Amino acid sequence: MPIKQMESIAEQQLIKAILPPLFLGLSAVTGWLFSTVMELEKTTLKNEQAVIVLQSDSNDVWDDIERLQRDVTNIRIYIGNGSRNPHNN
Repeated sequence: MPIKQMESIAEQQLIKAILPPLFLGLSAVTGWLFSTVMELEKTTLKNEQAVIVLQSDSNDVWDDIERLQRDVTNIRIYIGNGSRNPHNN
């Protein structure tokens, strides 16, 4: 019987020794996962905002390209109807 009692005491001491580091390890992993998820969420938000800015910039560029095409067409018409046209002689 004394051996059984000693074994049960040793098992309790082992559990008392293992549980605190195990709890700290689980807490650390949970905290690390939480901070990683929060950081990824911030990065995602920044990327979404950057995409929105790039889309609006691309729309502005397309507007500029359309204006440039219109100006080039007007210049061609002006030169084609002007006095510099060699076909008017």
